[in-house]
Amino acid sequence: MPKLLVLYMSREDEDQFLEYARSLGNLLILPATSPSSVFAPVGSFPEPSQDESTRRFWLQYTGAGMPLVTEQVPEKEYYAVDGFQSPVIEFWRSWTVSQIMLPGGIQADMTYIDSDKHDLAKKPAEFRRWFESIDGWLRKNYRRLGIYIFAGPGAQRFREEGGILQGR
Repeated sequence: MPKLLVLYMSREDEDQFLEYARSLGNLLILPATSPSSVFAPVGSFPEPSQDESTRRFWLQYTGAGMPLVTEQVPEKEYYAVDGFQSPVIEFWRSWTVSQIMLPGGIQADMTYIDSDKHDLAKKPAEFRRWFESIDGWLRKNYRRLGIYIFAGPGAQRFREEGGILQGR
């Protein structure tokens, strides 16, 4: 069962979140898709827009001793990360349109299919600890709006100033 948090983040919230994730070390930020099986890390995010490529990314933990597994998407000209088989957190960014903030979030699988055993296995403890650290930071620094729904300080200000958090 994947672990999931729905997040409302202003650009400032996003910057602080990524600063924390980078402070843990062993982080690569990867685009959602790539023209080849080699994913070039992203240095900074573009302005979020309707185009999904500006909003969906992978946070790869490189200290787990697990490879990044990619696959060519059938009938498409690009590759995607296999989030189930890789030490990654899927990260999708909040997006503001007019006075409405659409939610983003993070999601990660804690298990993978061990091809030697032909069975589910837990991802390495280093990866799980890394994810739990990020999850704990978000829960401590963001306001809980629902069971798995949190808003960063900037998103809360946006709401207090008349903005709408979609789905809330």
